[in-house]
Amino acid sequence: MTTDRLPEFATRYAKAWCSHDPEKVAAFFAENGSLSVNDGPPAVGRAAIAEISRGFIRDLPDMVVTMDKVSRDPDGTKFHWTLTGTNTGPGGTGNRVQISG
Repeated sequence: MTTDRLPEFATRYAKAWCSHDPEKVAAFFAENGSLSVNDGPPAVGRAAIAEISRGFIRDLPDMVVTMDKVSRDPDGTKFHWTLTGTNTGPGGTGNRVQISG
């Protein structure tokens, strides 16, 4: 993918998270792609990635993910994001969260 198309791709990825549809999130990954959260073991494959996103959607039903920027360096392409939401899912605390990565 060319550098000039990366911001549009990253924006669509953030919108997939905001759709609250785990399958839309997983569709951004290759069949054998992986997603790791909080240095945990990687979820490998679209079904496992959808399950990870399903947990966020359940726990933070008003979740919004924004694309802050996309950058490239010698280590690769970086997607910088901010997630906001309220932990009102099952057993939730009701606390508002904002995290960036």
